[in-house]
Amino acid sequence: MSNSILDNSSLFSLLYNWRKKIIIISFLAAVIAAIASLFITNKYKSEVILFPTMNLSTGKALLNEYNDFLEIGEEEELEHMMQILQSNDIFNRVVDKFDLLNHYEIDTNNELYFVDLMKEYQGNIKSEITKYSSIKISVLDTDPQMAADIANEISSLIDTVMNNLQKNMAQQGYESLIRDRDYVLSEIKVLEDSIVKIRALGINDYESQAEVLNEQWAVAKIKNNHAAATAIEKKLELLSKYGGQYSALRDDLVHSRGRLNYVLKKLNEHKLTAQEQLEHKFIVNAAVPDLKKSYPIRWLIVVTTAFSTTLFLIVLIAFKEQLKQIKQR
Repeated sequence: MSNSILDNSSLFSLLYNWRKKIIIISFLAAVIAAIASLFITNKYKSEVILFPTMNLSTGKALLNEYNDFLEIGEEEELEHMMQILQSNDIFNRVVDKFDLLNHYEIDTNNELYFVDLMKEYQGNIKSEITKYSSIKISVLDTDPQMAADIANEISSLIDTVMNNLQKNMAQQGYESLIRDRDYVLSEIKVLEDSIVKIRALGINDYESQAEVLNEQWAVAKIKNNHAAATAIEKKLELLSKYGGQYSALRDDLVHSRGRLNYVLKKLNEHKLTAQEQLEHKFIVNAAVPDLKKSYPIRWLIVVTTAFSTTLFLIVLIAFKEQLKQIKQR
């Protein structure tokens, strides 16, 4: 359509005719935005950059030579740490320590005050995985020192929360392993007592004794030594009667001792985990107070407001002109 406002020449002509009003209104909007931005409270940002370590318990890290607890964690550890950072445990500890209800001026008389607190917390405190596979904890606050303190406290709480989780699990495992150890020890005692009774009958090593006695019996037979052969036959009969039982008990004892060694190793791991603490992170940059505000960016507010107002006016004018043309038809 030749008279369509979408035609470039018509559009430029239209904007030219309205240029003064567009410029004046956009300028006034920018001035108002600049004045309004002065009433926005300044906020300062502090950041902590850290890498997670391998997700090992203290006992496993210190006792297992195949794991290096100084190794930087990978994607799995990053995801685990992000879950910890978003946990209610860290949220509650930070809120309590820094009295964020009062600091954020949350009205506790409001039934939905907790929702307001969560919005403030999530709006000011963020954690994210960077492109370098590190974790960045960012905190915005009206007080630069408070922002730095909160960021550093959250990074410190990572170890506290993860160690508490590991300690609780290690304590439960430790108690279970104690019962397992006592059971295996009692099992070993029964096996050893049974073997002692069989050894009292003269059976000390079934396989070697059977081999020697058979050789001696064959020699006695060859020499027609009937008395010796008869004596050896009695020993072989006794060996045949209890030899299988002896072998079974001996094998069970070897197995039980191997199991006891495994249980004792696990006991040491769980004991160390329950008693000692390891760092679960490497801090690259600790948070420091930033004296340069990060929010609001006033020039950006002014430019965005002016641009948005100009764009809105252009659309409004074009729409108005379109209506005018429709009415004229």
